[in-house]
Amino acid sequence: MIKLFRNIRKNLLNEGKTTKYLKYAIGEIVLVVIGILIALSINNWNSNRIKHQKESLYLSNIQRDLEEQLISIKQQMAFDFEIIKAAKPIIIYYKTNHEFRVDSVFTATIAKLTARMTFVKNNPTYIELLSSGNINIISNDGLKNELIKYYQEMERIEQVINKNNNLFTDAVFVPEMLKLTEIQSTDLYERNMFQGILSDIPAEISTDIVSLNEDNLKEITRLNLQIPEKHLFMINAVNFKYQLAIIHYRLLNKQKIKTQELLNKLKTKD
Repeated sequence: MIKLFRNIRKNLLNEGKTTKYLKYAIGEIVLVVIGILIALSINNWNSNRIKHQKESLYLSNIQRDLEEQLISIKQQMAFDFEIIKAAKPIIIYYKTNHEFRVDSVFTATIAKLTARMTFVKNNPTYIELLSSGNINIISNDGLKNELIKYYQEMERIEQVINKNNNLFTDAVFVPEMLKLTEIQSTDLYERNMFQGILSDIPAEISTDIVSLNEDNLKEITRLNLQIPEKHLFMINAVNFKYQLAIIHYRLLNKQKIKTQELLNKLKTKD
């Protein structure tokens, strides 16, 4: 094709048809420019298509992450709700009677309050977007900013819950309760306490736990709680555990709503 054009130009020059030659040369340049523009357009279209496919894949994976996150949020909320339900009767009884009713219900309840659940944010796709520098592949700026704020809040909630677990439940509450009161650990294995997390434990193990429930241990607990310092620690510890569970529950409830809103937007985008 190039050789053909060259021959045409040569013939025009040889025939002295300079005007026709110039017109032809200009026409040839225009055709080349048009060809280049078409090639660039095709290349841009292909690049945008690949970018759009990549964005769709990322958003699909984020949707999957959010669905899994919603499950873990609900599990943690159910756990903290059990803590709230366990602690509240002790606090109410104490406010009315200014003492503890030490019985099998009390010791079983204290066992529940020694439990804790580790909360983990589920953000593998978001981390990949940040580490790869692809966060701007999300073309909708509003959605992108919402996701950034959402995962920042998830980071904060994870830190709050797990620091409270480590610094209070693990380091303070459990060690002191072991010294203060009998602990009926049987109730720790109730299915509703962990929302199915222990469902894979064989029945013969989960139901074959020896229950202490000894009168002499309850008497030791009563004597312990008659000491003002230990009495004060017990009510403060139970109340603090109760308040932390409420804080966790409220934080998670707000994030549950936000998670569902983001899921709805991503599903609508599909």
